[in-house]
Order: sequence, then C-alpha cells, then structure tokens
Amino acid sequence: MFCNFALPYRAAINSLLLTVLALGTVSRCGIHSVKEGQSEIERRFQKTVKNSKHSKTAALLVHSDRLNLHITSAAGSAGGLPAVADQPFHAASIGKLFTAVLILQYLEQGKLTLNEPVYKRLGIEKLKQLFVFEGNDYAEQVTVAHLLAHTSGIDDYFDSKNPKSKSVLAEITNNPNQFWKPADLVEFTRKNQKALGKPGDTFHYSDTGYILLGLLLEKISGKSFENLLHEKIFDPLDMKNSYMHLRSNPKNKHNLPLSTMMLGDKDVTTFRSVSADWAGGGIITTTEDLLLFHRALVSGRLLVPAKYESMKGEAKFIDGIHYGFGMMTVRFGEMSVIMPGTPDLHGHSGLLSTLMFYCPDYDTHIIANLGSTEDIGDTFEMMFWLLRTIKEIHELKK
Repeated sequence: MFCNFALPYRAAINSLLLTVLALGTVSRCGIHSVKEGQSEIERRFQKTVKNSKHSKTAALLVHSDRLNLHITSAAGSAGGLPAVADQPFHAASIGKLFTAVLILQYLEQGKLTLNEPVYKRLGIEKLKQLFVFEGNDYAEQVTVAHLLAHTSGIDDYFDSKNPKSKSVLAEITNNPNQFWKPADLVEFTRKNQKALGKPGDTFHYSDTGYILLGLLLEKISGKSFENLLHEKIFDPLDMKNSYMHLRSNPKNKHNLPLSTMMLGDKDVTTFRSVSADWAGGGIITTTEDLLLFHRALVSGRLLVPAKYESMKGEAKFIDGIHYGFGMMTVRFGEMSVIMPGTPDLHGHSGLLSTLMFYCPDYDTHIIANLGSTEDIGDTFEMMFWLLRTIKEIHELKK
C-alpha cells in the first residue's frame, strides 16, 4: 500500500509533463485582472481536491506582501468534515524545517558546530549498529551536517529505501494503539534496517537521522523537543494553533477537529501509532500558523540571513528537487525544457500531501494540506499551475 517517499514526486513530474505536452505549451490565454487570477488559484485547488480519491479535508493558503495577495480556500468530501480554512492538520515532513531551524539556532549561539561528531553528544552506544556499512562501523564519523542533509548513510525507519527491510509505515496501521517514543524509533532502525552508505557519500532521505537530531537538541538544551518548539518557535511567533501531535497542546483551545489523515485508503486520524512522527515531522498546525513561521524564516527573524541561505542545497532528491539542511528547492524548469523560466521554490513537503514553499521572485508563499499519502504528486502539479497564475498576477502588477 505504501511506497518509497520519492516515487510520488516522480509520478507528479510524469503527469505534469504529459499535461503540458497535451496543451502544447505552458502558456494560456492569460488572466485580465488580479481578481480573475485569485479565482483561478482557488479553482485549481478545488479541482485538485475534487479529483482526489482519498483526500477528505483540504486547505490552501497563498500569500504575497509584494502582490498584496492573501488567498485561503478549503474543501471537504461529501459526508466528511466541513471545509474550514483554519482547520488544524498534521504537517508531516514540513516539521524537518523546524528541527533544522532549532539546530541552526544553536549553531548561531556557538553551542554546536556542523562538523561536530554526533557521538560526542549522544554517546557511541546510542549510535551502535546504525551506521555499519559493508562490515565497517562509521558511527564516529557522522556529523551534525550529515544528519541535517540526509547524507549520514542511515536508513529511514519510516519508509526504508531497502525493499528487504521493514518500515514503521506498515506498523502504523497494523498496531494503531502503539505509542512510539523517540528511542523506539531509533531501535526500530537498529533492529530492522541497515545503513545504505558511508557518511558523506550519498543522499538518502532519512527520518531516523532527524530523530537523532531531536535527541541531540534535547541533550544540548536539557529540555524536551516539544518544549523547545513552543519556547523558541511557536510562542515567539504567536503560532497559537500549533503543537506536537499527542505530545503537547496548542495555546488556542479551539474545538475544530483534526483534519483527516489518510495513509493509502486507511483513515488513521485517531491512531496513537501516528506518534511515529516526532522530530522528523510530528507537528499539528494550520495554514496561517505555517505562514507565520515561513515569513519569519525567510525574513531573518528566526535565523540570520546567512544561516537561512545555508539551508539551501544541491543534493539530488529527484530531478528538479534538491535538498540542503532540512530544506527542499524545487526547480520545475529542470524537470523538462518545456517548462522554462519557472522560478525556484524553497521549503518542504510532507507524506500527507502537505506543502510549504516560498518563491522569492514573486515574494509568494504557497501552503497546502490534502491529508493523504496518495496525493503528493497532484499537489506538486497543482503548485506548478498556481505558480503560473501567480506569475501572471505579478506581470499585471508591474
């Protein structure tokens, strides 16, 4: 039922290219007003949700100070929850950006270095058997930078790259009442998976690596990862609707239910086993709260500009998507010569078809949730077409 995390992105590219080829061009007749552009953005989002076979509740936010845009939209399936724009949802791997920001804040304070071996903080026993590759144990060579950039060689407890290894994804539905502690997740990798390479050699997306970063943050601070999120990010940015799933509570005590989470065709919204997400992406939030976070990040409120820029990287996730320190860069123009001139987007996406990306060229944030593992590809295709409309709005504003 589940597949390697990168596969839906490849499917999205193939689908997008076929659509563009069918149209013969990426240009359309064009919009004639900003209002028409806003309607087109909402129409594209609603169409994406309508075409989904699994999404039950969805939300979109498009914001640009430069273009004076703030568009919100929500959608719900028949018989499901009502469509509410500020409904809280599971952000999934967007949470990696939060973890990376916390690490980089400690770097700014001089309490940590990128090239510091992780074992010196966590102890060698914590890393035992996690980094053994071709008979050699590389645990003492793994650095903070390796974990941030997914180049440590460690496998991914959530969705192993080795088809012969077990993954926690299957355990979420098989054992819905299980509560996963961070140590359990590390132990799962130790017992059921093997390292995929030597530290620094290749890129392998790994939630296990980000669990180790969460444990590292707890070791340095003497506080829980959840408390750090609230103290250093949620509270200062007034993100009152954000919290760690099953581990903390939001400041805003609203009555809105959690947006539906679909793993394949299985509704796992109430499963305690979803606790398997932690420092790799266990945040519950809203589109408006994510906007508060992302605006603060790109504007230098959370990190000095040089540190923010250092998050951007060139490791190949798939064609057109690159990875750095907890951040994805999307370049649609690299996916095909028939999509030239599309500006870069920086941010992250998640397994539940969540998006949080910023386009510097248009000073625009695109944030979305479809709440389904089956719609990752469609959300990227949607984002491409939204970006085309935003470009047209940008041209009108000149």
